Amino acid sequence: MKQIIFNKEPAFINRKNELELLDEWIHQRPEYILFMYGPKSSGKTTLLMKFIERYMNTKDYDIKHFNLREILIGNYKDFIQAFFEIDYSKSKEDVKAKREYNLKVFKLSKEIVKSLDNKSLDPFIVMKKELVKIIKKGRQPVIIIDELQALDNIYMNGQRELLKELFNFFVSLTKESHLCHVIISSSDGFFMNRIYKDSKLTKTSDFVEVDYLSKKDIIYWLKNLEKESSISAYKLSDRQILTLYTFFGGSMWEISLILGKLIKHAKNNKIADDDLMSVINKQISINIGKYNHYVGLNKQKYLLFKLILSVQTINIFFKEIHLISLISDKTYDDENLRNELTELVKQNFLSFNPTTDTYQLQGKSMFHALADYIKGFEKMEKFL
Repeated sequence: MKQIIFNKEPAFINRKNELELLDEWIHQRPEYILFMYGPKSSGKTTLLMKFIERYMNTKDYDIKHFNLREILIGNYKDFIQAFFEIDYSKSKEDVKAKREYNLKVFKLSKEIVKSLDNKSLDPFIVMKKELVKIIKKGRQPVIIIDELQALDNIYMNGQRELLKELFNFFVSLTKESHLCHVIISSSDGFFMNRIYKDSKLTKTSDFVEVDYLSKKDIIYWLKNLEKESSISAYKLSDRQILTLYTFFGGSMWEISLILGKLIKHAKNNKIADDDLMSVINKQISINIGKYNHYVGLNKQKYLLFKLILSVQTINIFFKEIHLISLISDKTYDDENLRNELTELVKQNFLSFNPTTDTYQLQGKSMFHALADYIKGFEKMEKFL
């Protein structure tokens, strides 16, 4: 079969420290849940996929990856249906088991799944029994769940909270019975903050941050585009590389987006500076539009963004205390300011670090867009 050749491929750069940590973790007997957090599009899922590739086809591990970003789960039934699939076997010896269901970790009979669906059977009891079977076959089960917060506010039989029961189950699998490795990844800082501050979970978990790439890694990547991203249409100059880092920092997703848009501008294996800035400015203008849309005619929101820009110009991170002047001058009260910050995290203007209780704008591009937005607003104020 003919293989399609693309003029740009997703890059995977470095992450040596993170992969070494995961390698050490998987070779130890399960003792704790591993929580991975970081800004949106910092590369958490890509890192996990690379880690899974290392161990997926080995005889020692049974790795199952659930990306809940791809699944719509609104209730308990959705949870069961999303995790269980019908497996139609064609082999003669499996005719009797033709209508088995597959949890991507276990295979269960139709009757058991029916009992799970009508809530007469506890899914966690079933799962634990099946995990024991996997271990008896000489394989170590590993469960990896992306964006677990998708299961928030879903209830089981008797109004038991699904997420709480799932965490109890994972604690049982790791700390208590040492049956299974568990990784949970999320870009929702407030969701991770709830976990981090939960005394029971804190004593049974470890937290690993996956941040944007370093300047050194970005420079290496952009100097080796053909090797790392299969881009042969052009090479970037040292000045252009530094320009990209200035506007986008270590955000691989955003830089990769720009790299793709530059291909059509390539001439004689080069990119003109004007073309580079045109593509960059277009991306920044999209983010300026986001600020315009969010603020609208709300003076409170404008003053909040203005103060955030002032603070972020000096500090990489900020805390709520840095915004206290907004409470002192009665622009916000405590509750409203916290609600506003929560919304800004949800809308991806800000990222929140649960272990340090700090905020920052969601990447350098959001900083530059905010600076241009405030500058444009101040110019407009002079004519009003």
